[in-house]
Amino acid sequence: MVGIRRNLRSFDIVLFVLVLLLSAFGLLMVGSTTGLGNGVVSATFISQLVFASTGVGIMLLAAFINFETICKFYLPIYGINIIFLVAVLFMPEQAGVHRWLGVEIGGTMLGVQPSEFAKIFMVIFLAKIIDKYKEKINHPLIIGLILASTALPVVLIFIQPSWSASIIPLAIMLAMLFVGRLSYKYIIVAVLIVIPAALFFFIELHSENPLILANLLEDYQIGRIWNFFYPELGTDGTFQNERAWAAFSSGLLTGRGLFNNEIAVPFASNDFIFAIIGAEFGFLGSLAVLVVILIIVARCFMIAHRSQVFLGKLIAVGVGVAIAFQSFVHVGVNTWILPNTGINLPFVSSGGSAIWVFMAMVGLVLNVGMTQEYSMFDDLGGGKGGR
Repeated sequence: MVGIRRNLRSFDIVLFVLVLLLSAFGLLMVGSTTGLGNGVVSATFISQLVFASTGVGIMLLAAFINFETICKFYLPIYGINIIFLVAVLFMPEQAGVHRWLGVEIGGTMLGVQPSEFAKIFMVIFLAKIIDKYKEKINHPLIIGLILASTALPVVLIFIQPSWSASIIPLAIMLAMLFVGRLSYKYIIVAVLIVIPAALFFFIELHSENPLILANLLEDYQIGRIWNFFYPELGTDGTFQNERAWAAFSSGLLTGRGLFNNEIAVPFASNDFIFAIIGAEFGFLGSLAVLVVILIIVARCFMIAHRSQVFLGKLIAVGVGVAIAFQSFVHVGVNTWILPNTGINLPFVSSGGSAIWVFMAMVGLVLNVGMTQEYSMFDDLGGGKGGR
């Protein structure tokens, strides 16, 4: 008979410490972008300090509550996810979007972002679904169920609108399906669909009267994509990219020094914080941050590879992909290799919901790393687990 137990000696201290260090560095950068160098202790900095501090507790809590027990509630978790994503659409607009669920005080929305919590909710839900049907993963009905259950929150996030946040659940789903041994015939079919779709998108972008694109994206989003491909025709959609690149490149190799960025960048504490890192710590400092993120992602994948529990393997892969993909998009926008789309840098950018979610997800990965299968014979001294 096989059971599950937790080995505290397998706690990944390297992953834990790196997340703490990166979060502390992020807090410093949030302070830098909000005037801490001039003695200003902003509300954004205080909020980030509170969320980061409590986030550590959430990470440890997620690490020591049996993740299999958490995943048993995958259906209520999915339901809560959808309820939050629907409810936020009825909240007052903030900067033309519906992203915060809470109360408005003095013109500022105090609450949480359901699109952030959707990441961990979908990691748990998809991991459980794929684990539950792993023997039938290539059955068309199962594939349809997974696609439909992922499409619903993606659409709800997209219409907030938040294009960047909507693609994270898709990345998580694709990675988990791959680990779940999805048949290559489905992958080939997907490629055959994506290539013509990309071609159609390009044609629509250049059409005077687009049939579908105008109904999917806002005018400003189309403008950003257009200006990204053809910046010489206008800079209205690339202003933020230009400011970010100017700040990032001003740091040269070693940076201008902490609190010494002299180029104003919109949304510097969240969507464009990597540009400020480049300005103040240069190429070498930016590279160091990317190396830390890379090691965090690698530790997630290592834990997934070593996990004897398939459900845990799926969770660790989903978390690793979420961190990697979101980091790639953030850095790509900040360095102007991707069109402008607002997305934060995990553990570094300001945002209480984001720091809580990413720390909780890492906590689940730490949980997976400490969980092992064992045989009843081990407890009798007949296996490696014997005394």
